[in-house]
Amino acid sequence: MLLSVIALVLGVLAYGLAGARLSDGAQSEGGALRSPAWWIGTGCQGAGFVFTLAARQYLPLLIVQACVVGGLAVTAIIQHLAGTRRIGARDGVAILAVIGGIVALAMTTVPGPAVPIEPIHLVVIAATVAVCAVALFVRLPPGVSGLFAGTGFAISAITARLLVADPRLSMWRPWEWPMLSWAAAFLLLAGLVLGQVHLTVGLKRAHAVAVLGTNYLMSTLVPAVIGWTLLHEEPREGTIWLVAVGLALALAGAMALLRSDDGPPPAAPPAESHTLR
Repeated sequence: MLLSVIALVLGVLAYGLAGARLSDGAQSEGGALRSPAWWIGTGCQGAGFVFTLAARQYLPLLIVQACVVGGLAVTAIIQHLAGTRRIGARDGVAILAVIGGIVALAMTTVPGPAVPIEPIHLVVIAATVAVCAVALFVRLPPGVSGLFAGTGFAISAITARLLVADPRLSMWRPWEWPMLSWAAAFLLLAGLVLGQVHLTVGLKRAHAVAVLGTNYLMSTLVPAVIGWTLLHEEPREGTIWLVAVGLALALAGAMALLRSDDGPPPAAPPAESHTLR
Protein backbone atom coordinates (compact mmCIF):
# COMPACT_ATOMS: atom_id res chain seq x y z
CA MET A 1 0.00 0.00 0.00
CA LEU A 2 2.83 2.41 0.86
CA LEU A 3 4.43 1.81 -2.54
CA SER A 4 1.09 2.59 -4.20
CA VAL A 5 0.85 5.90 -2.36
CA ILE A 6 4.43 6.81 -3.33
CA ALA A 7 3.70 5.86 -6.95
CA LEU A 8 0.59 8.06 -6.90
CA VAL A 9 2.54 11.08 -5.57
CA LEU A 10 5.21 10.61 -8.24
CA GLY A 11 2.47 10.32 -10.85
CA VAL A 12 0.87 13.60 -9.78
CA LEU A 13 4.23 15.40 -9.94
CA ALA A 14 4.94 13.89 -13.38
CA TYR A 15 1.53 15.00 -14.70
CA GLY A 16 2.07 18.50 -13.33
CA LEU A 17 5.45 18.86 -15.02
CA ALA A 18 3.99 17.37 -18.21
CA GLY A 19 1.27 20.02 -18.33
CA ALA A 20 3.78 22.87 -18.17
CA ARG A 21 6.09 21.39 -20.80
CA LEU A 22 3.25 20.39 -23.13
CA SER A 23 1.88 23.93 -22.97
CA ASP A 24 5.25 25.39 -24.01
CA GLY A 25 5.73 22.80 -26.74
CA ALA A 26 2.23 23.12 -28.18
CA GLN A 27 2.69 26.87 -28.63
CA SER A 28 6.12 26.51 -30.25
CA GLU A 29 6.46 28.30 -33.58
CA GLY A 30 7.80 25.17 -35.26
CA GLY A 31 4.86 23.04 -34.15
CA ALA A 32 4.42 20.58 -31.33
CA LEU A 33 6.14 17.62 -32.98
CA ARG A 34 9.29 19.66 -33.60
CA SER A 35 9.43 20.99 -30.06
CA PRO A 36 11.71 19.29 -27.49
CA ALA A 37 9.45 20.68 -24.75
CA TRP A 38 6.44 18.82 -26.18
CA TRP A 39 8.34 15.54 -26.30
CA ILE A 40 9.61 16.04 -22.74
CA GLY A 41 6.05 16.74 -21.63
CA THR A 42 4.78 13.66 -23.44
CA GLY A 43 7.47 11.58 -21.74
CA CYS A 44 6.49 12.97 -18.34
CA GLN A 45 2.86 12.22 -19.11
CA GLY A 46 3.79 8.65 -19.97
CA ALA A 47 5.70 8.37 -16.70
CA GLY A 48 2.67 9.73 -14.85
CA PHE A 49 0.46 7.09 -16.44
CA VAL A 50 2.87 4.30 -15.50
CA PHE A 51 3.10 5.52 -11.89
CA THR A 52 -0.67 5.80 -11.54
CA LEU A 53 -1.08 2.42 -13.24
CA ALA A 54 0.98 0.94 -10.41
CA ALA A 55 -1.16 2.81 -7.88
CA ARG A 56 -4.40 1.43 -9.39
CA GLN A 57 -3.47 -2.11 -8.38
CA TYR A 58 -4.35 -1.34 -4.75
CA LEU A 59 -5.98 2.09 -4.67
CA PRO A 60 -9.56 2.69 -5.92
CA LEU A 61 -9.89 4.14 -9.42
CA LEU A 62 -11.69 7.32 -8.40
CA ILE A 63 -9.27 8.04 -5.57
CA VAL A 64 -6.39 7.84 -8.04
CA GLN A 65 -8.18 10.04 -10.58
CA ALA A 66 -9.11 12.60 -7.94
CA CYS A 67 -5.50 12.85 -6.79
CA VAL A 68 -4.24 13.17 -10.37
CA VAL A 69 -6.15 16.44 -10.66
CA GLY A 70 -3.56 17.82 -8.24
CA GLY A 71 -1.32 17.93 -11.31
CA LEU A 72 -3.30 21.01 -12.36
CA ALA A 73 -2.07 22.86 -9.29
CA VAL A 74 1.48 21.65 -9.90
CA THR A 75 1.33 22.98 -13.48
CA ALA A 76 -0.03 26.32 -12.30
CA ILE A 77 2.73 26.67 -9.71
CA ILE A 78 5.44 25.77 -12.25
CA GLN A 79 4.11 28.33 -14.74
CA HIS A 80 3.82 30.93 -11.98
CA LEU A 81 7.43 30.43 -10.93
CA ALA A 82 8.59 30.47 -14.57
CA GLY A 83 6.72 33.70 -15.24
CA THR A 84 4.62 32.12 -18.01
CA ARG A 85 1.40 33.05 -16.30
CA ARG A 86 0.81 34.79 -13.01
CA ILE A 87 -1.74 33.05 -10.82
CA GLY A 88 -3.96 35.60 -9.11
CA ALA A 89 -6.32 35.17 -6.19
CA ARG A 90 -9.25 34.31 -8.48
CA ASP A 91 -7.28 31.57 -10.23
CA GLY A 92 -6.12 30.21 -6.90
CA VAL A 93 -9.68 29.95 -5.62
CA ALA A 94 -10.79 28.30 -8.88
CA ILE A 95 -8.00 25.72 -8.68
CA LEU A 96 -8.92 24.91 -5.09
CA ALA A 97 -12.57 24.56 -6.11
CA VAL A 98 -11.75 22.10 -8.89
CA ILE A 99 -9.50 20.04 -6.62
CA GLY A 100 -11.91 20.17 -3.68
CA GLY A 101 -14.90 19.26 -5.82
CA ILE A 102 -13.28 16.26 -7.48
CA VAL A 103 -11.83 15.00 -4.19
CA ALA A 104 -15.34 15.27 -2.70
CA LEU A 105 -16.72 13.19 -5.58
CA ALA A 106 -14.07 10.53 -5.01
CA MET A 107 -14.81 10.42 -1.29
CA THR A 108 -18.45 9.57 -1.96
CA THR A 109 -17.63 6.42 -3.90
CA VAL A 110 -17.13 2.96 -2.44
CA PRO A 111 -15.29 0.92 -5.11
CA GLY A 112 -16.39 -2.68 -5.08
CA PRO A 113 -14.24 -5.66 -5.97
CA ALA A 114 -12.77 -5.65 -9.45
CA VAL A 115 -15.36 -6.83 -11.93
CA PRO A 116 -14.44 -9.00 -14.92
CA ILE A 117 -14.41 -7.30 -18.31
CA GLU A 118 -17.77 -7.73 -20.00
CA PRO A 119 -18.91 -6.93 -23.56
CA ILE A 120 -21.12 -4.07 -22.34
CA HIS A 121 -18.03 -2.36 -20.86
CA LEU A 122 -16.25 -2.48 -24.21
CA VAL A 123 -19.33 -1.28 -26.12
CA VAL A 124 -19.66 1.83 -23.95
CA ILE A 125 -15.92 2.50 -24.00
CA ALA A 126 -15.68 1.99 -27.77
CA ALA A 127 -18.61 4.37 -28.36
CA THR A 128 -16.88 7.03 -26.25
CA VAL A 129 -13.63 6.53 -28.15
CA ALA A 130 -15.54 6.96 -31.41
CA VAL A 131 -17.02 10.28 -30.24
CA CYS A 132 -13.56 11.54 -29.27
CA ALA A 133 -12.22 10.51 -32.68
CA VAL A 134 -14.99 12.31 -34.59
CA ALA A 135 -14.39 15.45 -32.52
CA LEU A 136 -10.88 15.70 -33.99
CA PHE A 137 -12.43 16.88 -37.26
CA VAL A 138 -14.26 19.81 -35.62
CA ARG A 139 -12.60 23.08 -34.61
CA LEU A 140 -13.34 23.37 -30.92
CA PRO A 141 -12.71 26.04 -28.27
CA PRO A 142 -9.62 25.21 -26.15
CA GLY A 143 -11.69 24.34 -23.11
CA VAL A 144 -13.81 21.89 -25.11
CA SER A 145 -10.65 20.27 -26.46
CA GLY A 146 -9.67 19.82 -22.82
CA LEU A 147 -13.01 18.07 -22.19
CA PHE A 148 -12.36 15.58 -24.98
CA ALA A 149 -8.77 15.11 -23.83
CA GLY A 150 -9.99 14.27 -20.35
CA THR A 151 -12.55 11.86 -21.78
CA GLY A 152 -9.84 10.04 -23.74
CA PHE A 153 -7.59 9.80 -20.69
CA ALA A 154 -10.58 8.67 -18.59
CA ILE A 155 -11.18 5.78 -20.99
CA SER A 156 -7.55 4.77 -20.54
CA ALA A 157 -7.89 4.94 -16.75
CA ILE A 158 -11.03 2.79 -16.77
CA THR A 159 -9.58 0.13 -19.05
CA ALA A 160 -6.32 0.14 -17.09
CA ARG A 161 -8.25 -0.46 -13.89
CA LEU A 162 -10.15 -3.35 -15.51
CA LEU A 163 -6.91 -4.91 -16.70
CA VAL A 164 -4.54 -4.47 -13.75
CA ALA A 165 -7.16 -5.31 -11.12
CA ASP A 166 -8.11 -8.61 -12.76
CA PRO A 167 -6.20 -11.32 -10.85
CA ARG A 168 -6.65 -13.73 -13.76
CA LEU A 169 -4.43 -11.64 -16.02
CA SER A 170 -0.65 -11.62 -15.95
CA MET A 171 0.89 -8.38 -17.17
CA TRP A 172 3.99 -10.39 -18.13
CA ARG A 173 2.12 -12.99 -20.23
CA PRO A 174 -0.28 -11.02 -22.41
CA TRP A 175 -0.42 -13.83 -24.97
CA GLU A 176 -2.56 -15.72 -22.46
CA TRP A 177 -5.19 -12.97 -22.27
CA PRO A 178 -8.72 -13.60 -23.56
CA MET A 179 -9.96 -11.60 -26.55
CA LEU A 180 -11.97 -9.17 -24.40
CA SER A 181 -8.80 -8.17 -22.53
CA TRP A 182 -6.96 -7.56 -25.80
CA ALA A 183 -9.84 -5.38 -26.98
CA ALA A 184 -9.67 -3.43 -23.72
CA ALA A 185 -5.91 -2.93 -24.17
CA PHE A 186 -6.49 -1.58 -27.70
CA LEU A 187 -9.11 0.87 -26.39
CA LEU A 188 -6.69 1.91 -23.63
CA LEU A 189 -4.10 2.90 -26.24
CA ALA A 190 -6.76 4.60 -28.40
CA GLY A 191 -7.89 6.68 -25.42
CA LEU A 192 -4.31 7.75 -24.67
CA VAL A 193 -3.64 8.80 -28.27
CA LEU A 194 -6.92 10.70 -28.67
CA GLY A 195 -6.51 12.37 -25.30
CA GLN A 196 -2.98 13.50 -26.18
CA VAL A 197 -4.05 14.92 -29.56
CA HIS A 198 -7.00 16.85 -28.09
CA LEU A 199 -4.80 18.14 -25.26
CA THR A 200 -2.13 19.37 -27.68
CA VAL A 201 -4.72 21.12 -29.86
CA GLY A 202 -6.22 22.86 -26.83
CA LEU A 203 -2.87 23.90 -25.35
CA LYS A 204 -1.86 25.41 -28.68
CA ARG A 205 -4.61 28.04 -28.37
CA ALA A 206 -4.87 28.73 -24.64
CA HIS A 207 -3.03 28.79 -21.32
CA ALA A 208 -2.39 25.40 -19.73
CA VAL A 209 -4.50 25.92 -16.63
CA ALA A 210 -7.79 26.41 -18.50
CA VAL A 211 -7.31 23.41 -20.80
CA LEU A 212 -5.94 21.15 -18.08
CA GLY A 213 -8.79 22.21 -15.77
CA THR A 214 -11.45 20.77 -18.07
CA ASN A 215 -9.16 17.85 -18.90
CA TYR A 216 -8.82 16.83 -15.27
CA LEU A 217 -12.52 17.46 -14.66
CA MET A 218 -13.61 14.96 -17.32
CA SER A 219 -10.86 12.46 -16.46
CA THR A 220 -12.55 12.11 -13.07
CA LEU A 221 -16.25 12.60 -13.89
CA VAL A 222 -16.30 10.02 -16.70
CA PRO A 223 -14.86 7.25 -14.48
CA ALA A 224 -17.35 8.30 -11.79
CA VAL A 225 -20.31 7.85 -14.14
CA ILE A 226 -19.08 4.58 -15.66
CA GLY A 227 -18.01 3.29 -12.25
CA TRP A 228 -21.43 4.13 -10.82
CA THR A 229 -23.46 2.61 -13.65
CA LEU A 230 -21.32 -0.32 -14.85
CA LEU A 231 -18.66 -1.17 -12.28
CA HIS A 232 -20.87 -1.22 -9.16
CA GLU A 233 -19.03 1.69 -7.49
CA GLU A 234 -21.99 3.27 -5.73
CA PRO A 235 -21.89 6.37 -3.47
CA ARG A 236 -21.49 5.87 0.23
CA GLU A 237 -24.78 5.76 2.08
CA GLY A 238 -25.97 9.25 2.93
CA THR A 239 -23.49 11.08 0.68
CA ILE A 240 -25.75 12.01 -2.24
CA TRP A 241 -25.61 15.62 -1.04
CA LEU A 242 -21.81 15.51 -1.19
CA VAL A 243 -22.00 14.31 -4.80
CA ALA A 244 -24.03 17.42 -5.66
CA VAL A 245 -21.66 19.72 -3.76
CA GLY A 246 -18.56 18.16 -5.33
CA LEU A 247 -20.00 18.39 -8.83
CA ALA A 248 -21.01 22.02 -8.34
CA LEU A 249 -17.57 22.98 -6.97
CA ALA A 250 -15.70 21.21 -9.76
CA LEU A 251 -17.83 22.73 -12.53
CA ALA A 252 -17.73 26.23 -11.01
CA GLY A 253 -13.95 26.09 -10.63
CA ALA A 254 -13.42 24.86 -14.19
CA MET A 255 -15.70 27.57 -15.61
CA ALA A 256 -13.87 30.23 -13.59
CA LEU A 257 -10.57 29.06 -15.04
CA LEU A 258 -12.05 29.20 -18.55
CA ARG A 259 -13.35 32.75 -18.05
CA SER A 260 -9.99 33.91 -16.73
CA ASP A 261 -8.33 32.47 -19.83
CA ASP A 262 -10.78 33.75 -22.43
CA GLY A 263 -8.95 34.32 -25.67
CA PRO A 264 -5.55 33.22 -27.00
CA PRO A 265 -2.45 33.30 -24.85
CA PRO A 266 -0.74 36.67 -24.73
CA ALA A 267 1.89 37.30 -27.37
CA ALA A 268 5.40 38.23 -26.42
CA PRO A 269 6.00 41.99 -26.40
CA PRO A 270 7.69 43.29 -29.55
CA ALA A 271 11.37 44.01 -29.30
CA GLU A 272 12.26 47.68 -29.05
CA SER A 273 13.77 49.20 -32.14
CA HIS A 274 17.05 50.99 -31.81
CA THR A 275 18.39 53.65 -34.12
CA LEU A 276 21.99 54.66 -34.61
CA ARG A 277 22.86 57.96 -33.06
